[in-house]
Amino acid sequence: MKVGKAYQRIIREKKSELGKPKAGFFFDSPILQSFPNADIKKAELQEISYKEAKRIILEYEWLGTMGTTQYHYGILFENELAGVVCFGYFQAMGNIDNGGGYGTYVGEKYVDRGIQLTRGACVHWAHPHSGSKLISYGLLQMKKLGYKYVVAFSDPKAGEIGTLYQATNWYYLGFSDGERVHYDIWDKENDKVWMNDRDIFKKYGFSGKVKMEKFVSERPTLEVRLRKAKARYMKLIGSRKENKEMFSFLQDKIKSYPKRKN
Repeated sequence: MKVGKAYQRIIREKKSELGKPKAGFFFDSPILQSFPNADIKKAELQEISYKEAKRIILEYEWLGTMGTTQYHYGILFENELAGVVCFGYFQAMGNIDNGGGYGTYVGEKYVDRGIQLTRGACVHWAHPHSGSKLISYGLLQMKKLGYKYVVAFSDPKAGEIGTLYQATNWYYLGFSDGERVHYDIWDKENDKVWMNDRDIFKKYGFSGKVKMEKFVSERPTLEVRLRKAKARYMKLIGSRKENKEMFSFLQDKIKSYPKRKN
């Protein structure tokens, strides 16, 4: 599959071309007179609120929603929020491998000890290593909370191949073809997801292609599209013994990292 430039990179490049600082993200700070000094050695990492994370996710992230987030962490430069990573409930976990959950990946002993990295994004002026540093920090927090493994997805439609997951040594497990069919509502003008089927159900109380098509019939800028499979990554974060036990189930499912094709 040919994968072009990542959506988040395109957004950051467009904002960089504007050459002007915009309103600060953290603690409702005033309009910036200049971009903060994004010295990675001076970066601060800490837990942040849902509201603070949402500001960056909605602006920079491909899906444009917060999804199933529970825990939110940020990287700051000079007290300005430059990136976020969010963890939360598994999405459609019960439908993986015909209802088997992640038991076939980590063993039944640990199947209910996992969590998903659901969202993540950095602003255009952030240090290039902000994303990998932020993910590493988030994984440490998940480990402290007692989780034993983390799952994440990259979407080829967004130009993603999981670059940061590869940089932080996750296992690549291929495409999630085992999940049931999903449909999203797309914003045709901006060529991005307007709302996924889970958020549609949470907000409007209906699901399914037929009802979604009826919903968009009165909204000409929206349309229903089949959600194609995403690439799945997994990170083991238990003790050495626990990781060894989980790896015995996982090892025959690991694949070579995908590479970007120009």
